[in-house]
Order: sequence, then C-alpha cells, then structure tokens
Amino acid sequence: MVAGTGAWLVTTALPAHKKFFSTHAVNAAADTLLRVSTHGGVTLHTGRDSMVHVTATGDYADNPPKVSVSSSGKTTTVTGSCGDDCSLNLEITLPAALAAEVSSDQGQITASDLTGRLALTTDAGAIDLTNPRGPLALHTTSGQIAVKNAKPSVFEAKTEQGEVRATFATAPTTVEVTTDQGNVDLTLPPHAGYYIQAQSQNGTPHIALPVDRDAKHTVTVQTDEGGVAIH
Repeated sequence: MVAGTGAWLVTTALPAHKKFFSTHAVNAAADTLLRVSTHGGVTLHTGRDSMVHVTATGDYADNPPKVSVSSSGKTTTVTGSCGDDCSLNLEITLPAALAAEVSSDQGQITASDLTGRLALTTDAGAIDLTNPRGPLALHTTSGQIAVKNAKPSVFEAKTEQGEVRATFATAPTTVEVTTDQGNVDLTLPPHAGYYIQAQSQNGTPHIALPVDRDAKHTVTVQTDEGGVAIH
C-alpha cells in the first residue's frame, strides 16, 4: 500500500506592470533655479542649450506616475509622484550653470559636470556627483554620498546612515560633514592650508594634512559611529 499526501497550490495573480514613458521641455534661459520634487531616482546632465529637458520612465500596476514641468518667474519646477506598486525615474538635462534643488522620497540622485549650486536631498538613496563646480549641500537619510573631482567653494554633507567620500580638485573654503552612522573619507589638495576639526565617537580621526589655525580653508567633521580619514 502506498500512502500519499497532496496539497493544493493556491496562487494569486499579480497585476501586470505597464511601462511608463513621457518627455517634457521648457525654456530656462531666464531661470536661475531648477526645483525638483519627486518619488524616485533623479539623474542630472549638462545640456547644450537653454532648455530643461525631462525624460520620465518607470512602470506601474494600476495608476501611472504623474510628472509635470512648469516655469514661473526665474524657476523651473519639476514634480513627479507615484502611488503604490509604481516606480519613477527622472533624467533631466539642464544648463550647466543653473542652480538645482532636488528632493526625492526614495531613489539615487546622480549629477555630472554641473557648475551651479546644488542642494540635493534624498530620504532613501545615494548621492553620486562627478565634476561639480558650484557650492554643494548634500543630505541623505539612508545612503552614501560620493563626490569625485569637486571644485566647490562650500561643501556640506550630512547622512544619518551612510558614509561620505569626497575628492576635491581645488581647495574648498568651507567643508562641513556630519554622519550619525558612517565613515568619512576626504581627499583635499595638500598645499592649500587647512584648519581641521574632526571628531569621532569610535576612534581617533586620521588626519594626514598639516593643521593651521590661521588657514583660510576650514574643515569640520563629526561622526557618531564611523571612522574619519582626511588626506
């Protein structure tokens, strides 16, 4: 006698996802600021004209993402929203010198070769910059900050959970870095002269540059749980 047992396999069909795609453009020749508020990832590129071009991609189950682009006064505003079971990413091309303020609920923010002021904030995602030239204010709740070949006069970076790594091609006037949980690694031009103040609750900061209290360039680093290296 052969005894056997069986079980019913019950599956619930998930709604099929649909692709989302839209493009937008607005003339930003007279603008001084690009303001972006969105749900997902954002990529900023340098453009070759005076326009702000936005390409939105993603997918959704029921309700598609909503994207709007408008210009008022000297500000171009881009907004993107996404409901449940939905994704959205914005690829934005803008004039290199246009200042940008970007806020994302979740998703990585990436920018390259921009010369204007950048104020970038994401709740859940990394910030990755290459060749920035203007002042930088970078904030993440959860995610690392990585900056390469930077030439900002002012650099501010803050994370709650995530490391900060930055290399500078020219000496910034002011650097302020704060992390709750995350290492800090800064590479600075060696002969500019810096007044450096660094504190870590987890150990002694490693500072490979001379510290000059009268220097015109100041570096302040504070981390609660993480190492600090300044070289």
